[in-house]
Amino acid sequence: TGSVEGGAGATGATGEGSSLRGAGAGPAAEAEVKEEEGADASALMKASILHEAVAAASAAAAVAAAMPPAPLEELADSETLLKAFFAEVSDAARDAEVERILACFKLNPYEHLNLRFDASEDDIRRAFRKVSLMVHPDKCSHPSAKVAFDAIGQAQRLLGQEEVKMELDFNLTRSRETVTKAWKKETRNDVVLRIRFQGDRDAQLAAFLETDECHERVKLEARKTIVDLEWRRRKLTLRIKSEEVRITQEEAEEKLARKEQQKKHKEWDNEKSRSERVGGWRDFMGGQKSKRKKQKVTGEFRAPTLRKEERAEEEEYHGLDKNGNRVLRPDEVSKAW
Repeated sequence: TGSVEGGAGATGATGEGSSLRGAGAGPAAEAEVKEEEGADASALMKASILHEAVAAASAAAAVAAAMPPAPLEELADSETLLKAFFAEVSDAARDAEVERILACFKLNPYEHLNLRFDASEDDIRRAFRKVSLMVHPDKCSHPSAKVAFDAIGQAQRLLGQEEVKMELDFNLTRSRETVTKAWKKETRNDVVLRIRFQGDRDAQLAAFLETDECHERVKLEARKTIVDLEWRRRKLTLRIKSEEVRITQEEAEEKLARKEQQKKHKEWDNEKSRSERVGGWRDFMGGQKSKRKKQKVTGEFRAPTLRKEERAEEEEYHGLDKNGNRVLRPDEVSKAW
């Protein structure tokens, strides 16, 4: 209101001055006076419009302050939209977490829980609680949410077993030593690191071990080490299993052979088989003539057989041909040839 009144006063003063100037000036002065009067009128109009807008805004604010707060039903739409938005964002994050769990290395429980390899027991419990709330089948609509939830549960159980955790930490320590050795070889002549840490190699190594690059390199090296050990373990398991099968078969064969031998001994000792053996021997001996050797008389003389008598026996045995000649024996024929 004050600005409007001030504008009106200024306009009046200007009008008076212009009228005074117009009384003693020519046509050019009158035109100038008209232009100034038009500018003053437009300024006055703008000031009045601004004044009305300010008055309307203040009146609306007063009315809004005097009115009671809006009921919750009127805000339901905006709150529902906001909840739906955050629900969509949450569902996307949950699905991404399920995909991460399903894609991680199966033989390293630390990767299932998204932990560093030097995590403590408290860190393991907190990480399990956080990830389980993300991928729980009741809160996550992903089709494989139950598989991911079972995987992180198995990872927590494995890390809770002292023997398994000690073996896993030992393999991870070996992998970290391998990565550290390779990093030292790579940065032996790195001038930037030498200047940054003022030549302190221990400080350089400590800074490297805290970086994400070191964690990723150790993770990859640990995968190689664990896969190699797991392959050897499975081969040894198959070899032991085949050896157990072979030993079982040999024991079964030996047991069957012992049974057969016991059966034969039992049949041999049977009274019926014994009588059959004795009767068979008697029948065999009864069907043959007894050969008794002639008793040699001391001083008995046997005359030698004459050659002529042998020849006569041969002729009698081989016979004569149609001409009356003796038939030669096969050995005599071969000698003649």
